[in-house]
Amino acid sequence: MQSDLVSRLKRFEKAIKNCDIDEQYRSDKYKYLFSLFENKGINRNMSKFKGVDLPIGKYQFSIFKYALNKYRQFLEDAATSTSE
Repeated sequence: MQSDLVSRLKRFEKAIKNCDIDEQYRSDKYKYLFSLFENKGINRNMSKFKGVDLPIGKYQFSIFKYALNKYRQFLEDAATSTSE
């Protein structure tokens, strides 16, 4: 399961040119990246990326959002356990 999530995150990161998901987390806690998932990726922010190899407009696109959500949860849990 985890390797599948990591694989999807890498594919998402590669598809969105110059995207570093760790840097995005530090920057805005994925606010911008989650905006790309609105309306299954059919939105103004996603339209800025041409030729993206992702299932935009399809149900499968939500799997990438799920992977990003799980990674955000992992980062937040790690930060919480470190601060305790």
